[in-house]
Amino acid sequence: MKILPATDAAAVPIRAAATTLVLRDGPGRMEVLMVRRSLQASFMPGAYVFPGGAVDAADHAAGPSPHAVAAARECLEECALRLDPAALVPWSRWTTPLGLPKRFDTMFYVCRAPEGQVARADESETTAIAWVQPSAALDAHGRGEHPMEFATVRTVQSLVPHEGGGVQALLAWAARQPLPVMEPRLHLEDGRLRGVLLRGDPGWEDAPRLP
Repeated sequence: MKILPATDAAAVPIRAAATTLVLRDGPGRMEVLMVRRSLQASFMPGAYVFPGGAVDAADHAAGPSPHAVAAARECLEECALRLDPAALVPWSRWTTPLGLPKRFDTMFYVCRAPEGQVARADESETTAIAWVQPSAALDAHGRGEHPMEFATVRTVQSLVPHEGGGVQALLAWAARQPLPVMEPRLHLEDGRLRGVLLRGDPGWEDAPRLP
């Protein structure tokens, strides 16, 4: 992973983005839809992620919630699911750490999978789809069989306590909660990446950040 020097890192723009955790009640436990990014992608190639992408000018013009509009648009483009932006429930908000060459301020939403629609990869940005139980996805990731980046892993972990209760219970719970704002920071030693820290982790307060 390329880490930028401080003078260059501060100049990297932060783009607004949105992503959606599409959920369904599976056999015994809740499942979440994940898509695998193309190996030719410039950002997180080959990783399993949730469908999503940057907010563009048309999203801002489409209504009062451009993040939700973008989330629904990206879901349609990447996995052929047509979502109602008004049905998306905020789950968390993540900002890419200072020091990376691409940075995003991303809203994560949750929603129920639409009835009668079949998810499929677009064979361009995404090459495969998978409906996975959160705990099973984490087990597979631990075995090196389901590659995921840091924010995706932490988001999947946040679903685990809810996977036995079903989608409706999770959506009702999310609607009652304050929005978690996640601000990961890079743990660097002698200019080398040693890990990623979240608020509350030792060293987070001292890690590089914008003023």
